Amino acid sequence: MATPSSPTKSDANASSEVEVGRRALTLASQAIQNAALNLGHSFGEAVSLLAEAEGNVVVTGVGKSAHIAAKIAATLNSTGTRSLFLHAGEALHGDVGAVDAEDVILCLSKSGSSDEVIQLLPALTGRGCRIVAVTSRRDSPLGRVADVMLDINVSEEACPLDLAPTTSTSLQLAIGDALAMALMTRSGFQTNDFAKNHPAGVLGKTLTWTLAQLVDPKRRPAVTENADMPTVLKSMSEGRYGATLVWRSEKEAQVAGIVTDGDLRRAMAKGGIESLRAGDLATSTPKILPPTTRATEAAKWMQSQSISQVIVMQNNTYLGMVHIHDCLREGLI
Repeated sequence: MATPSSPTKSDANASSEVEVGRRALTLASQAIQNAALNLGHSFGEAVSLLAEAEGNVVVTGVGKSAHIAAKIAATLNSTGTRSLFLHAGEALHGDVGAVDAEDVILCLSKSGSSDEVIQLLPALTGRGCRIVAVTSRRDSPLGRVADVMLDINVSEEACPLDLAPTTSTSLQLAIGDALAMALMTRSGFQTNDFAKNHPAGVLGKTLTWTLAQLVDPKRRPAVTENADMPTVLKSMSEGRYGATLVWRSEKEAQVAGIVTDGDLRRAMAKGGIESLRAGDLATSTPKILPPTTRATEAAKWMQSQSISQVIVMQNNTYLGMVHIHDCLREGLI
């Protein structure tokens, strides 16, 4: 009879590591939850101060706080609040020249007493800048000079030594996101505004691409309604959309319908396809969209209707087709 194997040392280590990871995430989530419960008037004041800045929101810090500050600045920029990141150390060697009186400072420092922050404060207040402090100590040099303070005091860091900024930096990041979302809501920032700031990557394509970006003007499969089956098949094969547009024979530039590979399969199942013409097979109500149609909307429509392609036309000009695989290839679905 087989006996259960005894736990190995590696199993014990893995279990211990899981517990360490769980503790780190628990401390971070608890800190964020406590901050949410205690969020009050000072947060509203901070949002107002940042929103009313005539210049930029300048986000600064040193050490781990500087890394968090850079991310917050990036989030503010992408969601409609003009921002720049200023490393407190580099600021002391000339970069503070980017700051002027119209800017509002968002300064991150757990202790509020970092040497670089203390040295930077006179240069900021001397320019007349208002300061929002994200710190754990109101009696610190940063806390005392700030116009508004947001408290990031945590009971302990996730670091087993209670030294490396971990829980506190998670809270800093969450506070930054909260400020960005409040500012975004206050300014009425919408999807179209977001799209202007994200022209590249899959996100940019999703928000900005239209059928004009997907249609290939060199591939415009089309036949007249009296075309025979070999002509229809040739057009579909060359177009590589699994379909061909069908023009009315007696009226130039008037769409009679579309023939798809599904139409062909159904006709073949009935038999006698050799004697048929394009007009006999054509679906007379094809989906025709202008090139300005958002590609994601066209893709959703194709999925909802269980079809694979749409015809793209501008007025009476046939620009081509877009296949649902074109949308998949570009990450739009």
